Amino acid sequence: MSGAATEARIESSGVGAGAWYALAILTLVSFFNYMDRMVLAVLLEPIKAELGLSDGQLGLLSGLAFAALYATLGIPLARLADRTSRVKLLAACLAIWSLMTAATGLSRNFLELFLARMGVGVGEAGCVPAAHSLIGDHFPPERRAFGISVFQAGGLAGLSVGLMLTGVLADQLGWRTALWVVGLSGVPLALLVLFTVREPARRGHVATASGEPALAAIRGLLARPALRHLIIALSIGAFGTYGITQWLPAFFIRSHGLTLTEIGVWSGTASAIGGILGVMCGGLGATKLIPRDARWELWLPAIAYGGSAPLYALVFLSPTPLIAISIKVFATFLAASGGGVALSAIQSFAEPNRRATAISLVLFLSSLLGLGLGPWLVGVTSDALAPTMGRESLRYALLISTAALVWAGLHFYLSARRAERDRV
Repeated sequence: MSGAATEARIESSGVGAGAWYALAILTLVSFFNYMDRMVLAVLLEPIKAELGLSDGQLGLLSGLAFAALYATLGIPLARLADRTSRVKLLAACLAIWSLMTAATGLSRNFLELFLARMGVGVGEAGCVPAAHSLIGDHFPPERRAFGISVFQAGGLAGLSVGLMLTGVLADQLGWRTALWVVGLSGVPLALLVLFTVREPARRGHVATASGEPALAAIRGLLARPALRHLIIALSIGAFGTYGITQWLPAFFIRSHGLTLTEIGVWSGTASAIGGILGVMCGGLGATKLIPRDARWELWLPAIAYGGSAPLYALVFLSPTPLIAISIKVFATFLAASGGGVALSAIQSFAEPNRRATAISLVLFLSSLLGLGLGPWLVGVTSDALAPTMGRESLRYALLISTAALVWAGLHFYLSARRAERDRV
């Protein structure tokens, strides 16, 4: 059977074998993207003990240290993705962040840890815009939400496996070795991306617009109220979710007395079950609902983010770790079900030649507000509550942060109200 015939037989809904292969590799990239980004979360307690850091400093390491250059370089790297080979850019970024994750394990003080985490942010800054743009060109619009949901599921799997693997490695071999193993394991994948993933033609790309200045592209995108509310929603949602995710392992260790291995296995399993099922169900649900009314790509995230807030609150108020982790499965499921759908909605309000720029703009603001400030403010709040709450201060700092998820849901709803007029 010829290659063309084979691809035609595998093809589903206008999506060929090459697109499915690219999605599989990009999902692996997403796996390592989230694993390396979140690996520090399970290591905060041993790092704090060895280096004598405060919760505020730990919040800076898990948040702003990564987010500073991740956000700053996101837009220029996205403009590069809009104009040049996204595959080559993605491979280079993966190699950089993998090596810098390994380098984090060599740090001897707060400053060296901070600089190493900034290096991880440099590499990861180019990942999501390039990957989403590739998926948008490999898949037709009606299948795009599913493709990006699969990509997001890979990230959630990486987060879950990262928690498990890092917890076990840190307990057995120490936190430094855990970082070396996790970091260096991504380098072979960078070579696989470079040599096996095809660079697709850009759907509906207008060649004459490829030289548009970045500021002009950003002004054009922000002129759409639906996109503005969507950016605000994702930024505030990231503030809540990143603050919660980065501090959950420390919360279970302090408030429930779990070991690194226990928190890695149990929290990682809860994230895997809830997160992967949630993002896949959200993508499949979007595939069914969006053809009926395109505003479902915003209504679904509004329901998911707003509905997850009370569930996360119950996680932090639960009296036992078993109850807390069980509820966490459902909270993660609901939050994740809207994540991939919300990110895919960005492309509905951006022209093809502005697509990566729009995604990077969202990542810029959500990284500064969410990944940068979320974990830090949770840490600062925990430090402020410590004189009265003691070891339970982190529990109540996390409880306060759940309000951000309700706020995010409101802006998704406001975006949906303008969606039909602003869609491109």
